[in-house]
Amino acid sequence: MKMNNKFDQDSEKIPIKSFDSMENQNYDIPKKTKKKYITKNNLSFLFIFVLTFALIYIADNNRTIKQLNEKIKELEDKYVNMEKEVVKKKYGIAFVNQNLYGNGIGRLLSILSELLMKTGKYDVYLINEQATQFDFKHHKKVKREIQKKDEQEMKDFDEANDIDFYILNNDVSNAVDIYKSYGKKVIGIFHGVFLSCVFTNDPLIYHSWGAFSKFDSFIHIIPDDYWVYKKLGFTNNIYIPNIYTFDHKNTPSSTLLYKNVLMIGRVDDIIKGGKYGIYAMAEILKEVPDAQLTIVAPSHPDNLKNLIKELKIEKSVTWIGFTHDVSHYYLNSSVLLVTSVSESFPMVMNEGKAHGLPIVSFDIDYSPSFQKGVITVDMFNYTLMAREAVKLLKDYDYRKKIGREAKLSLDMYNNNDTVKMWDNLFQSLINGTEDYYRFQKEVENKYYEEKKAKEHLAKHYKYGQIFNEHFRCHTFENFTTYNYMIASEDCVKKNNTVSNAK
Repeated sequence: MKMNNKFDQDSEKIPIKSFDSMENQNYDIPKKTKKKYITKNNLSFLFIFVLTFALIYIADNNRTIKQLNEKIKELEDKYVNMEKEVVKKKYGIAFVNQNLYGNGIGRLLSILSELLMKTGKYDVYLINEQATQFDFKHHKKVKREIQKKDEQEMKDFDEANDIDFYILNNDVSNAVDIYKSYGKKVIGIFHGVFLSCVFTNDPLIYHSWGAFSKFDSFIHIIPDDYWVYKKLGFTNNIYIPNIYTFDHKNTPSSTLLYKNVLMIGRVDDIIKGGKYGIYAMAEILKEVPDAQLTIVAPSHPDNLKNLIKELKIEKSVTWIGFTHDVSHYYLNSSVLLVTSVSESFPMVMNEGKAHGLPIVSFDIDYSPSFQKGVITVDMFNYTLMAREAVKLLKDYDYRKKIGREAKLSLDMYNNNDTVKMWDNLFQSLINGTEDYYRFQKEVENKYYEEKKAKEHLAKHYKYGQIFNEHFRCHTFENFTTYNYMIASEDCVKKNNTVSNAK
């Protein structure tokens, strides 16, 4: 038999087994392991990768934000520089009044002009016909012009100054037509009150009816007058309260330790009722013999001095002339008498309240100042006025209580609110009629009380009739002068003499 090759020979000696026969054998055959794709190392690497990417992203964004902020800052700086280069337009406003001396209007304008100037929105002027050493002080940045009502002077001033608004005070002369002819807005302020006209046979409103409608806006300083003029058919009227002269929260209060009674302001005006205060003082002295009356007034009329002599109270009365330091007299008093038979916005009363003085006055309830913190008595009843003053002078705790109430009552006034109303008025007049009526409606919704206005008018109309029965001979032309006061009293004496002879 022929032999195979070596490979064949060797292969014959190798035993061959099938896989079936191998199943029962204990052979260690390595199993195929499953490959792990996610491991702790992989997770760490992934976290580091994501964190690195996030940090890079945040860093890029921070750089972007920083660049944007730098760009914004650059633009802001450019804007500020441009703003400095551009001259802002300020409205020019000019208050026109005869003077700044001796009365509430002068004091009001000296303070209101300063408050408006300090807003930074206005160049403010005071135009007066005269100047005296007794004028109320005005802020140095408020420009003052002494000017007669000469048309050429008025025109020269207007051409030399950028005036947008002229504001006339108790002035219904042809000045309103002159200023309007320059193309300017003209505002009027009536510092009196419609009800005071009831106290005359020949009142201002009848003389000047047509003039009121010429103003672009006509301001009343008590809410009732807004209602009255609206009923009379005027569409240009609006209510804006006066500013008050002392910030009561920062004004010291009187100690109220002295038995001093104070009258302050004009007394030569029949409406101010100076004689009622003197009659009341004579009654006070019967109960409080050591009481003293101080009268601070710009003029000292002979008829009132003679009345003091007739009543034999000269030793208990001190006259003081005009002074800028009114606070001194408020602080050294314990009772303030307000003897006016008609008032709109009594600055004297509000000054007394600011100094914590208890106040006794006639019942002039249509003026908001009289409605809080004041003891009121029936009109013309100086005997009752004296009785209430005596109660205060005899009871320190009582006068402290009333003085505190008077001071707190000034919370209803806020000079900032008043200045904002002036701001809104100027802007609405610039914007046009529709905007003005919108502002007018806002004010009306806040202050308009028709029911109260009707009640006040009815009551004080009756007072006016009593007043006119007593003073039957006056005319408006001399109504607020000392001569009128004398003439009226002479007239009463003459009528009484004739009546008695009959």
